[in-house]
Amino acid sequence: MKKLTLTFCALFALFVVAPALYADGPENYSGKEKEVMQPAPPVCDFYRAHEWDLSIWGAYAFAADTGQNHFDTSRSTVAGPNGEFNLVNDPFFPDIDPFTFDIGTGFFGEQTLDNPRERVNLGQVSKNELFARDDTFGGGVDVKYFWSRYFGAGIEGLGLAAKTNFAGGGLVTLTGRYPFGRFAPYVTGGIGFVDGGATLFEFFNEKNTSGIVGPPGDMRGGFTTNSHEFLTVDPVSNHHVRALGQIGVGLEFRVTCHIGLMADFTWNFVFGQEDHPEKIQLITEQGTNHIQVFGVPIIDTAQLNQASEVKPGHSSDNQDFGMARFGVTFSY
Repeated sequence: MKKLTLTFCALFALFVVAPALYADGPENYSGKEKEVMQPAPPVCDFYRAHEWDLSIWGAYAFAADTGQNHFDTSRSTVAGPNGEFNLVNDPFFPDIDPFTFDIGTGFFGEQTLDNPRERVNLGQVSKNELFARDDTFGGGVDVKYFWSRYFGAGIEGLGLAAKTNFAGGGLVTLTGRYPFGRFAPYVTGGIGFVDGGATLFEFFNEKNTSGIVGPPGDMRGGFTTNSHEFLTVDPVSNHHVRALGQIGVGLEFRVTCHIGLMADFTWNFVFGQEDHPEKIQLITEQGTNHIQVFGVPIIDTAQLNQASEVKPGHSSDNQDFGMARFGVTFSY
């Protein structure tokens, strides 16, 4: 009888306590609190409408017209007292400066010529007329506003290291992109301007020195001279603004919602400059011929010298270039 009573008491206690123990689920039976799972935050939209993009990039640019013009400078001539003579490699007048060549007076002594100008342009060397070389480096920045997820407009500024001169410009651009995930391939185009750059030309120069021109008895009587003639290749800078057109394709990758990496290739057309071809002009310089014998001045005579020089022209020809760009984009 006692066992039966105890059994009924135990069952009654179990029915009373069990609902309280399992009120919050069986996991609370061990005394631990329930862990609430929070929903994952939504993934950001990497490419958005009404988005502002700022891109900063470096560039490698290469000219459409590569290489150099090679011409025979020995055909360049200078007008002398007895006709025309070659500027370079002339056997009778090894002093090849068109303004200081020895006219052969027949005196054994020292002869010098004073001239205000001693530099002549012989002709164009570089085929490219923007970089003055085949390729170069540079950089730039552009700002775009995307009024929709797929289309945007902006402005771009670029600068390239032409030979001893800066070539820079700006464009208004239009961009279309097709985003998927973190990637967005795009096409771009623009119109603007470019200024600066240079073209390489070959020059004939003279530097004042001292030395023996030839031994006594040669055609110049063994005169000494204080001039040294040499050729140099130097850039001639462009000082005209030209129109610039651009088309290109590229790809952008968003590292985060607001930072991305971009790479593209653009082809750039330079046009719109009035064509002024190179001209050959005659240079006439007045100098003074000083003749000394054993250091004693004998006679000073006026000397008129002439030479043909290339006057550089300007146009938009031979200035197109390709450009590969790599940079970072900040999106807001």
